[in-house]
Amino acid sequence: MPPGQGVPPPAGPEAATFGRRLAARTIDYVLVVIAAAAFFVIMAVVTVALTGSDRTTDAEGALWSLLFLFGWGLLLFFYDWLYLVTWGRTLGKMMVGIKVVSAADGGRLSQGQALGRSAFFGLPQSLPALGHVFTLAESMAALGDRRNRSLHDRVSGTVVIRT
Repeated sequence: MPPGQGVPPPAGPEAATFGRRLAARTIDYVLVVIAAAAFFVIMAVVTVALTGSDRTTDAEGALWSLLFLFGWGLLLFFYDWLYLVTWGRTLGKMMVGIKVVSAADGGRLSQGQALGRSAFFGLPQSLPALGHVFTLAESMAALGDRRNRSLHDRVSGTVVIRT
């Protein structure tokens, strides 16, 4: 091995680059924002149709405000978890040609791996600003790993590969 180079990555599927992972996550965020906006519009229409009034109580307004402010992480958690446990990839990952697999054997994720990975990535984002900073920092950990694994990959025993 030439001097100045680190340990070579293990043989097997090629690890996804940070750029591909970022592109996939950007696509996923856009899709989740569209789904959330559609949900809020549909719920507003349904609420008006059922009550016959476009006015809400203070409690209803507070509930919708809390959901809007703190529901993002929960929405991301469910989005990631359901796609990962079903197909091993989200829609964004499908579009850029990457997949999440078990780091141990390169096989399908277990329910626990998908749940843990999604929780570690998504749920901190329920805290406005601070949660996003945490997620950014833990995702940037991929830049210092020879297999391009973020902290949520390391904790859950997963790796993202090109397909």
